[in-house]
Amino acid sequence: MDTVALTGLFTIIAVALMTPGPNALTCFAHGGLFGARSNIKLILGMVIGLVSLELSIGLVVDALSESNTALQVLHWIGMIFLAVMVVIMFRVNPKTIETKGVDSLLGIKAGITMQFVNGKEWAFIILIMSKFIESFGGGLTGIAVIVFITVSVCTLAMVAWTLAGTRLDNIFSDEVKGPRIFKTCGVLLGFLWIAFLIQGPVTGLP
Repeated sequence: MDTVALTGLFTIIAVALMTPGPNALTCFAHGGLFGARSNIKLILGMVIGLVSLELSIGLVVDALSESNTALQVLHWIGMIFLAVMVVIMFRVNPKTIETKGVDSLLGIKAGITMQFVNGKEWAFIILIMSKFIESFGGGLTGIAVIVFITVSVCTLAMVAWTLAGTRLDNIFSDEVKGPRIFKTCGVLLGFLWIAFLIQGPVTGLP
């Protein structure tokens, strides 16, 4: 396996995980509101959705690797989704979420659906697939290696975000701190959107 490509892949994954996106923030908030066990089905759905999305994008990128126009379309679809997530984070009010007698608000279906409306995820997957498919064997082999590595690391990250959220559950019920958490997340996502806007779509593929 290409060690340079492997290092590059882990570097991009690390950058993605250090900038909280919808998956991380949802695991953090959901775990804080309902407890760690409530995130089991949610994370399972995220894994299923992530595998499906990565396979889909990988196959498209591999088939259209010479079409910059197609990649630009995917990029701007992701940008729109990310902008929607920013707006949602600013409008969420934890006080309006009724948790009494409810074991979980989000489950497998929500976890799967989130992956296909996750602008950050679209952008990073397109970047990863376009850069490393050939380095890991090309075609289905390259896609499979990327999927295995990214899903394994991201699953561990979602578990970590869940545990962090459960330890700070009292903050979410606070009248002032609760809304501030979601607004802060909205700001972080906003900066991420600007960063992707400046970077622009992935072009110039081999």
